[in-house]
Amino acid sequence: MNKALRWIVLLLFFLLGAGCFVLYFGMSSDEAGNEENRAVTGTLLTGTVPLGKLAVLSDGSLAAGNGRGEVVFLRPGQEPKSVRVTPTSISAPVTESDGVFYVGDESGTFAAFTPDRGVLWTFKAGNQITGGAVRDSDGLVWFGSHDHSLYALDASGKLVHEVECGGQINGTPLFHDGFVIFGSCDGKLRKTDIKTGEVVKSLDFDSYIPETPVLSGGILYLLTHGGELAAVNADSFEILYRIKTESTFFTSPFVTESYVFLTDSNGKIHVHKRTDGAYLADLTSNDTLNPICAGSDRGVHTISRRGKLIFFEGGSWKEHVIAEFPSEFRMSVIAAHGFLAAADEYGNIFYAERKEKP
Repeated sequence: MNKALRWIVLLLFFLLGAGCFVLYFGMSSDEAGNEENRAVTGTLLTGTVPLGKLAVLSDGSLAAGNGRGEVVFLRPGQEPKSVRVTPTSISAPVTESDGVFYVGDESGTFAAFTPDRGVLWTFKAGNQITGGAVRDSDGLVWFGSHDHSLYALDASGKLVHEVECGGQINGTPLFHDGFVIFGSCDGKLRKTDIKTGEVVKSLDFDSYIPETPVLSGGILYLLTHGGELAAVNADSFEILYRIKTESTFFTSPFVTESYVFLTDSNGKIHVHKRTDGAYLADLTSNDTLNPICAGSDRGVHTISRRGKLIFFEGGSWKEHVIAEFPSEFRMSVIAAHGFLAAADEYGNIFYAERKEKP
């Protein structure tokens, strides 16, 4: 090997070594940055029975129904407590009012109970209940069923009103200024008088409304399965805008001060402007995402199907992975008092400290 060739070989080895050095420290820097974004994590429940939707209660604890007909109450640092409510898998989120809890199951049984006294009374609807219950100022408890009816019961579980419609009701009714508002799978948004149970106004969106509309600042925001985002004035029941997208939806939108977030049936999240519904951006990730249920204009949290707890910065929409849980998820992460919680497919509940900004 001549002298010139030896120098070329040495130079190549030097450049290769320098490249590895830069790559190593670049990776180390990325890992250090990721570590700075990581949250303290833990497990609230280790179980073998699939859970329904998590709910945050007024005292900061969590509650969820399970496949055995039990409601489990949880709080970080305390042992879970369970109450047997029905003989059938619970399919609705738990709600509470003045110390009484309400939940519905897959058979259509709706129950009122307390953790100490157990079941107080039950009411039998004609089909599965998947939405939460709400209680009005007169003490009536309202909930919808897959049997195409919205029910209002008194404090003893006696039927007071039944509002029939042409499709199943998946979500939770809303109260606004003496009226109860709900969407159904016949594509109609209805406004019903709380006193009489009569429908006073309705809007037909020609595609079923798969989940609960969101009421914020006197405006209702809803998604249709056919791909529309709509904003409706809750007082006048006039449509403020209808935006047609290329997606299909099975969820509610998530609304912050400036944005509306839409999670489509393929696990992709789209950001729209709240004032007029204009498209702004997509939240990009390598994982399929579950719907957003926690966040603000500063940023939103979601969990991927493969267990990545992600924070997207508001405006830039930069992705930050703040925790990774070794499981699979099909439900949203929810915000509790100081932490985020998510139930996996198998009956476990994981939590992470709440990080508004990495």
